Amino acid sequence: MRTSYRLVVAVAGFIALVGVGLLVHFRHAQAAPVEVFSAAQSETWARPVDSSFKLFEMSPTLYRSALPKPQNLKVLEQLQVRTVVSLSKEDDREWLGNSGITLISIPLHADRVNDADVLRVLNTLQLAETRGPVLMHCKHGSDRTGLMGAMFRTVIQGWSKQEALSEMLNGGYGQADDMDDARRYVERADVDKLREALTNGRCDTSLVSTCYVKGWFNAATSTAVR
Repeated sequence: MRTSYRLVVAVAGFIALVGVGLLVHFRHAQAAPVEVFSAAQSETWARPVDSSFKLFEMSPTLYRSALPKPQNLKVLEQLQVRTVVSLSKEDDREWLGNSGITLISIPLHADRVNDADVLRVLNTLQLAETRGPVLMHCKHGSDRTGLMGAMFRTVIQGWSKQEALSEMLNGGYGQADDMDDARRYVERADVDKLREALTNGRCDTSLVSTCYVKGWFNAATSTAVR
């Protein structure tokens, strides 16, 4: 009983600490808007591949698109895509069928994305790329995919925020007005902290985060059972 009581108190205290940490984190997360200029297509931007589902090549091993349909599978197989990272709640199995392509589902909402979400997606993309070309997509291929595409550019490829936002808003992925939530996140993101966390294998830029709770709780429960 005493062990169980101590466990409950410890969990409650940790959750309260997480809440305070998150409040401080978000209060300081605001940043000045990044000035973005309308620009002609740049040679460094993602290359259009198939306009029928907004398929673009970001790099030789990373593609982005809207939600594919069964008829789009052939072109992805021709590109030798090995992994699909879906940021949408839609069921990709309907178009993937028995293709053998690995599906990783990370459903997100552009207006609720945080650093932990970005680190999870970027880490997933990097690992998947070691096995071959990867497709990242959401439903429309603009806001969630645009946000993660911009963060891939800045955190992993070293682009400036202005360069990444210019591509996101002017690259042919959709109307800029539909990407307001994505733009706000990119503008306030601390790229250096994200890169450091990604390099060190952390799940968030803050040391106090809900993403640590699951592992911590499992460890505490395991100790209590003994």
